[in-house]
Amino acid sequence: MTGVTLFPVLLIGVVHWLIPSLVPPTVPFGVRVPLDQAHVPVIDAWRRRYRVGTAGATAAAVAVVLLGGPVAGPIAVTALLAVGLVLYLAAHRAIRETKTSEGWFAGRRQVTVVDTSLRTDPEPYPWRWALLSFVVPLVTVLIGLLEYPRLPDRLPTHFTMSGHPDRFADRSIGSAFGPLITQITLTVLMAALAWAVLRSRARLDAEDPQAATRHRRFVSAMARVLLALSACLNLTFLLAALQTWRLVEAGPVVAVVPAVTMLGVAVLLIVVVRTGQGGSRLHLGPARDGLPGIGRRPAPVNQDDDRFYRWGLVYYNRDDPALFVSKRFGVGWTLNMARPLSWVLLGATLVLITMSSLIGSLGR
Repeated sequence: MTGVTLFPVLLIGVVHWLIPSLVPPTVPFGVRVPLDQAHVPVIDAWRRRYRVGTAGATAAAVAVVLLGGPVAGPIAVTALLAVGLVLYLAAHRAIRETKTSEGWFAGRRQVTVVDTSLRTDPEPYPWRWALLSFVVPLVTVLIGLLEYPRLPDRLPTHFTMSGHPDRFADRSIGSAFGPLITQITLTVLMAALAWAVLRSRARLDAEDPQAATRHRRFVSAMARVLLALSACLNLTFLLAALQTWRLVEAGPVVAVVPAVTMLGVAVLLIVVVRTGQGGSRLHLGPARDGLPGIGRRPAPVNQDDDRFYRWGLVYYNRDDPALFVSKRFGVGWTLNMARPLSWVLLGATLVLITMSSLIGSLGR
């Protein structure tokens, strides 16, 4: 049980350590800066402080899990996330204040770069990668339909960490097919998310002439890894269903389920580290062209758009029609909270999670 509890603590610690290296150099800790200021002392100092602070917090969280009781895991995870947020906000404020006081953008030619081909000719949907994610729920359906008439009147709905059932429910569609319902919901959401990723708007870097190529490779890799993660999670729920239906022994399932989940997470981490946010870590070779200065005018830099990002985390721009935009700290996308549809999506997600929980608890 301790090993399972330690996994999220160690995962969060690793992510904390990696994030400063995964984001583009022009948005350290959510602050827009010119490329030639990306390694000034204040930024490098806060990268070190953030890593040292989160590493110390991770070590303390591990100790809490090892020495604490049943609630030690949630407490350790919550504290570790809080420490990371506090350090991030301190770094964000310090860098932004230094940027303003020293006038890093003063006299600079600020531009916004777009590539319309990313919308008119997006990367193709990786249907082959989606195949396993779709097949696993189908296999679950077939097995469930064949076995349902032979299932006992009482079904286990919850298992201890050792694999022993400790909660039961009368046989019903909800109690028997709860894992399948979760599979279907997850598959639809992940497939839709992969589609949205491939058509997400790129916030291209004016100081990186290969930004469009990086974005294409990034979204293509992320769509594939999301579908691979969906397949791993669906396999997890298939094993859970087989355990509920008493078609497999509890012991082997308890050992395999965490391994399948961790495999999906490991693949995601590998791709994220390899690509970086928006493909910022991809090595594409020397650029063939760029955005040089015209005559005596200096080369352009990215537009200083900090005003649209609250604390560098929450994007709010009424003039931007985009729904999904790139995160500034972390890897992936966030919602434009100025768009009413963003709130609709958040509400729908909450409803889906609630309904899934209610369906899974039917008959208990």
